[in-house]
Amino acid sequence: MSGSKAFFIVAAFSFLLCSVVSLPEYCGKPTEAKTLGLPEGFKLKQTHVIIRHGDRVRAAYHGPCWDGDKAIWDCTLTSASLPAIKHDSHYIVVDRIYRRGYLNGRESDAGDCAIGHLTLEGYKQQELNGQILRKVYVDTGFLKSNFSSTEMYLRSDDESRTMQSAQALILGMYPPATIASDRAQVADINTMDKLFDSIEPNTMLCPKLSEYNHGFLKTDMWRHHYNGITKPLLLEVQKALGSNKTLGSGGCSHTLYLPIAVTRKLDIDGLDDLVDCIHTHQCHGFAIPPGITDDLFKRMVDELLYRWNSMYLYPSREKYATVGIGFLIKDIWQEVMESLTGESLRKFLLYSGHDGTIQPFLSAFNVTDFKWPPYASFLMLEILEVTGTPQASTPQYAVRMLYNGELLKFPFCDANPCPMDQFEAYVNTIIPHNPAEDCKVSDPEVLNQKPIRFLPNRDG
Repeated sequence: MSGSKAFFIVAAFSFLLCSVVSLPEYCGKPTEAKTLGLPEGFKLKQTHVIIRHGDRVRAAYHGPCWDGDKAIWDCTLTSASLPAIKHDSHYIVVDRIYRRGYLNGRESDAGDCAIGHLTLEGYKQQELNGQILRKVYVDTGFLKSNFSSTEMYLRSDDESRTMQSAQALILGMYPPATIASDRAQVADINTMDKLFDSIEPNTMLCPKLSEYNHGFLKTDMWRHHYNGITKPLLLEVQKALGSNKTLGSGGCSHTLYLPIAVTRKLDIDGLDDLVDCIHTHQCHGFAIPPGITDDLFKRMVDELLYRWNSMYLYPSREKYATVGIGFLIKDIWQEVMESLTGESLRKFLLYSGHDGTIQPFLSAFNVTDFKWPPYASFLMLEILEVTGTPQASTPQYAVRMLYNGELLKFPFCDANPCPMDQFEAYVNTIIPHNPAEDCKVSDPEVLNQKPIRFLPNRDG
C-alpha cells in the first residue's frame, strides 16, 4: 500500500509489567491498539511525533522520599557510546564501545540508578511504540524500509531518559540488521544545551514566561484556591506522612540527608516532588506511606493539575503559549513550511520530551484532556495533502492531531482535518514573532533575568 492510499494510525501504551492490572494510568497503562483511517481524499505529506519519555525513576532529589523507604532501584538499562567526529559519515567502524555504569549503593536512592534514569520498562515502552509506528509509516510505504537520515529528523533534550527513549523508538521502527557487521549506521539525535532548549517552556529562554507564572500566583483566583484548598491539603499531607514538625523552607545543608517532608516547606513545589516519588514507587510496586490513601493521592495529583492547567491560561491561552511552548511550535511550523515549499525532504520528525512538553502543547491548541500525560504518551501532528480537489491550481493541505490514538478536534477549525489556512491563522497567535519584544518583562522580581539567547529564525 502506498503512502498516498488509505492510511491508518495505531496507538497504544506499552508497559513491560502488563500483568500488573492495578497500575495507575500514569505508568503507561496498556490499552488495546486503535486504528484510524485517513479520510477519503487525503494523503500524508509529513508527520511530527512528540513523545514523553518512558518509565523512569524519580526525576528530582530533595532527600529521601520518606522515612523508611525500602525501594531498591535496579537499572538494568544503561548506555554505551564511543567518540565520533560530528557529521563525518552515516556509517562508522566499531571496534570498541564504552558502557556507562552507576556504582551500586552510591546513588541518591538505594540501588544503581541515577536520578531520572530511564528504566528497562520505559525502554520497552518506546520500543513497542516504534513497532507501532513502523506499521503506520514504514509498512504502508510512506517511509523507506530502511532508516533514512534524509527522511527522518530526531530531536531530544539533553537528558539520558529522553535520548534513550528516542533510541528505543527508532529501534522499534527500524530493527537492526540480522547480518552481523563491524559497521554501524549513524543516526543523529539533535539536541540543545538545557539553558537554551525550547522542547519545554523555558523561563531562561523567555523570562516573560516567569513574569506570567509570578502574575498567576498573585491572582485572586489562585489566592482563593490556595487558601481554601491547597493550604489545607498540604497540612493534611504533612499529617499523613507522620511529621509533626513545623516545616520551613529547608536549608541546603540538610537537603541531602532528611526526607522531603522534613527538609523543605511542603509548598506546591514540594508536593510535586512528593507526588513524583509516589508515582514512581507505584509504577514499580514499591510501598508508599500508609497514610497516603487513594483518595488523598488523587487530590494531591488533582491539585498539581489544577495549578498547571490554570497557569497555561494566564493571562490568556495564546499569550502564555507564545512565551512558552510556542518556541517549539514555531520550530515545527517552520519544518512544515519548508516541506510544503519543497525546501525540505523530511517526512518524519520526532521530538523526545517530557510531560512538560505534551501538556502545554495540548493546552496551546485547546485540545487538552486536563490529565497527566502517562509515560510513553505520544502526540502526532500530521500534514495532509488534499487529493479530492480536481483541477486545483496549487496543492491544498490540511492538518490533524492525534493523542494516544484519539483523534482531536481543533475548536478553531470548521472541519477535521483542519484546513491549512485556518490552522496557520491560529498558529500565528501562539508562536513568538519577535522574541526580543515578546519576552520583555516589567515585573521587578523578574527584571534581573535576561534571555541568554533567542533561537534564530531560519528565515532570517
